[in-house]
Amino acid sequence: MPSHSPNVIFGVDIVHGSSRSRETPRYALVILNGEVERFPDISLFKLLRMIRQYRPDILAVDSITELAPNRKELIALLKRLPSDVKLVQVTGNEHQEPLTRLGKEKGIVFNPLIPVEEAFACACLAAMGVGYIVSVFEDKTIIKVSRARSPGRGGWSQNRYRRKVQGKVREKVRDIEAKLKAVDHEASVTQGFGGLVNGTFVVNKKRSELGALIHNSREEDVQVTVTSVEKDTIEFIPLEKKSREHLIVGVDPGTTIGVAVLNLKGELRGLISSRVMSIPDVVEYIREFGKPVIVATDVVPPPDTVEKIKRSFKATLFAPDERISVDEKVRLGRPYGYNNDHERDALSAAVKAFNTYKNKFAQIDRKAPSHLANDVKAMAIGGTAIEAAIGQLTPKQSPKPRASAPAPEPAEGEAGERLAELREQLRKKDEQIENLRSYVSELKRESRDTRQRLEARERKLNSLQQQGLDDLRKSKEITIRDKEIDRLKKEVYDERKRNAELRSNIDRLKQIRVLEFRGDKSPVKIIENLSKDAILACDKKLGLKPGDIVFVRDAGGGPQAASMLIEKGVRVVIRGTFMSHLAEEKFLEAKMPVVSKEDVGLKLVDDFAILDSHKLDAAIERWKQSLAKNEKEKNAEWFNGIIADYKSERRREYRKEQRQSVNQYSDYPDEE
Repeated sequence: MPSHSPNVIFGVDIVHGSSRSRETPRYALVILNGEVERFPDISLFKLLRMIRQYRPDILAVDSITELAPNRKELIALLKRLPSDVKLVQVTGNEHQEPLTRLGKEKGIVFNPLIPVEEAFACACLAAMGVGYIVSVFEDKTIIKVSRARSPGRGGWSQNRYRRKVQGKVREKVRDIEAKLKAVDHEASVTQGFGGLVNGTFVVNKKRSELGALIHNSREEDVQVTVTSVEKDTIEFIPLEKKSREHLIVGVDPGTTIGVAVLNLKGELRGLISSRVMSIPDVVEYIREFGKPVIVATDVVPPPDTVEKIKRSFKATLFAPDERISVDEKVRLGRPYGYNNDHERDALSAAVKAFNTYKNKFAQIDRKAPSHLANDVKAMAIGGTAIEAAIGQLTPKQSPKPRASAPAPEPAEGEAGERLAELREQLRKKDEQIENLRSYVSELKRESRDTRQRLEARERKLNSLQQQGLDDLRKSKEITIRDKEIDRLKKEVYDERKRNAELRSNIDRLKQIRVLEFRGDKSPVKIIENLSKDAILACDKKLGLKPGDIVFVRDAGGGPQAASMLIEKGVRVVIRGTFMSHLAEEKFLEAKMPVVSKEDVGLKLVDDFAILDSHKLDAAIERWKQSLAKNEKEKNAEWFNGIIADYKSERRREYRKEQRQSVNQYSDYPDEE
């Protein structure tokens, strides 16, 4: 069996079933023991067996009703647990909070729909000190020693057997009394034949504190039963008591508010300045550090903002006799350090208040116990005398019943015990009433604080909604402006691109013009192919004018494109490939020279070409000679055609005349 470790924590959540129904409940278990062990579905029997095996320090649940439907069943369950195991309800006492909210506040991420995840959250919260210990037993334990078996009806040796058993009981009672010698307890016994019938001890200690001394046992003739005394009601004891530190707060109100927080030892706990903090935000910021007993300002009279913050905590207001000078503010704030004037003013006010009470604090440190010093200081600031504050905070020693009351008369013993019992019950009721009053006042304070936080959050929400509407309007306007800006950017881009093309064309035209003026080289404008689109593109890019020399890379076009170049009045067409017969005839009809690029020594330079003017003139002259020769040949062919037609006509006429002559002579008779 593993030994008990105070670091072992069990988190339990019900999987299905209910402690109130007939269906046997099943539980999810998570064990925190340096590592995380998960058991998604176990029975109550196995849960109890694992608790006895691991002996955890804490058994954490989100609701004790998941383990037991009522107080009686809960007590029965706790009796089955080891006495040193604490049952903790992490969601609160009688007034529970949602487990999801507690997990969110502590930064625990879990899925509330999965029981093993809820069990993990319960274990983690208990490990952080969140929750209440479920207490059903008093700090008293009853130890009963009795016979382990009945003597029976007996026989001839019955008295001897009874004497033996009851003698064993007496020995066990004496043994237990010796062990409890140093422990506050009360004992009562029942005498028997040759010994004791039973013995009862009421020990003013918890059962868990007696585990090493006395525990349940059963021997052959005697048995020992150890039980805890049940409370009248279930009590919830905080697992970790929250101690709120007493503070001195300095406030510098204004458009930018400054807040400085010191403890009663003069140590800096917090320093902030902000333009957006409201009074509820400042109160919430201060509350995170503790409870202020002094709210200080550096000006006279104190501003309304400081008064409101002071009233929120029911603290004492501190204001100097006269306004603190800037030099003194710097001197007071320099040891702590600050970022701006607002933090300096708030810090100097807090330090000034601390220095005012410094001697009284030192006097309290000498007189009061160290664990009560801060509380005594807080009461002294409120006006209570130091000795009176110490007296109120020091717990009064309750006199022991034996010393405070005389022993009752034998005849009045029962009435005295009843009176003492009633007084004890009355004391408990008074304590419960006082606790409830304190709880009600705490609830009222929490309700007031919650209402203030809600009002502040509503104001902030309204501000955010208005800001959201303003942002929405701005975003629509910005969207419209962005679209207009994009459109204008596109226009600017297109214009810049067009300007760049025009500048490039201008540069090319300048180069062409330079070549034209030089005379030895002639610029040539390039057309990609002999088509309408290519001619129009060249005209747009370089401009085609009468007298230009053009080079057609692909001359395989039609007569319409040739007509366009003829209409432009270009001087000469240089072909890169063979030209179609129809286009060439069109140029010949217009007497426009068409030469090959090899004939003129054409050289390509960037987007235009150059050639030697002399070679061009020679090529044009050859083209003209070829044209003249072709025309001469065409004229000769035409003249020969006319002569041939004339000869053919004359032959037809001659043959016709011959036929007519033959017919004429055939009309005369032949001579015999």
